Amino acid sequence: MKLFTVGPVACYPVVLKVMGQQMYSHRSAEYKRLHYDTVERLQKYIDTHNPVYLFSSTGTGFMEASVRNCVRESMLACVNGDFGKRFAEVGKSNGRKVEILESPMGSPITPDALDEELRKHPEVEAVTITHNETSAGLINPLKELCAVATKHGKLIFVDAVSSMGGTEIKVDEWGIDICFSSSQKCFGVPPGLGVGSVSKRCLQVAEKMPNRGYYFDLLLWQRDHEKGQGTPVTSVIPQVAGLNAALRMVEENGGKQWYFNLYKRRNTRIRRGVKRLGTSTYPKKGAESPTVSCIKAPTGTDGPKVYEAMRAKGFELAQGYGALKDSTFRIGNMGYIKASDITQMLAALKEAFEELT
Repeated sequence: MKLFTVGPVACYPVVLKVMGQQMYSHRSAEYKRLHYDTVERLQKYIDTHNPVYLFSSTGTGFMEASVRNCVRESMLACVNGDFGKRFAEVGKSNGRKVEILESPMGSPITPDALDEELRKHPEVEAVTITHNETSAGLINPLKELCAVATKHGKLIFVDAVSSMGGTEIKVDEWGIDICFSSSQKCFGVPPGLGVGSVSKRCLQVAEKMPNRGYYFDLLLWQRDHEKGQGTPVTSVIPQVAGLNAALRMVEENGGKQWYFNLYKRRNTRIRRGVKRLGTSTYPKKGAESPTVSCIKAPTGTDGPKVYEAMRAKGFELAQGYGALKDSTFRIGNMGYIKASDITQMLAALKEAFEELT
């Protein structure tokens, strides 16, 4: 089965090779060298001097951590899909009041809308932004939204789960306080590892925050980061090794701009290919995600039928998500995908459309 999913994605051979090595202790000198080399490579990748923590969790762990450590009473969640809603639900489930700024389906959050909402709710302590809304195949204007939140003096939490690695993020320049992702998306590594940068401002806020919990207590993670111990809990060592190998692979091929261009070429080929088949992407023009395409199901069929037809042909795409489940399907271009795989997938998609409509 060839994977064009939105995560977990197909893993690079170099990743699978290094992950198959014998285990060693997460307190060993070998692991500590691996850990801090990976942290330094991630810091360079997302342009930050902030510490980067390697959680033994998915990216949702960082949602929980950001709320419990840095929000005492209220926050504002930018929502234009199901993962923006998830961040809001994490806030509510932890007893915080959550204001919602929601754009129409398929449309990005605009800076003007965020500015207006923050004027209405000056009491909120933080703004959550889903950089790349996987459910709708849409990317939000992160740099511009961060500028608005910064102007209002708010903490900025960015869900970059399906964007980090695949498109530019400048954490320090854009003023992002927590920016997190997961191993199973753009980096082409199996799931189980959450990665995220945390600002000094967040750590200062956390010092005065009651009931931070234990597993995601940022001060606990910072203590072990500074001590040179790496993590306060057992690390998912194979995933860390796999991520390290993926970052080295990118560097050896010319650096992150090479990787961004690779993803852009894949994404462009897929979107042009589905257009030739008579359908189009769901999001507003100009807001299409660089890592996942949300495609309108052709007239006469629906998204789940397209998904099942493609599985029968040996291609695992992704079904539409949430409110878009019936009307769309999604094609990811993350992880280990060869150019010939895209050619074969588009040919199979043509056959599926002909059979279903």
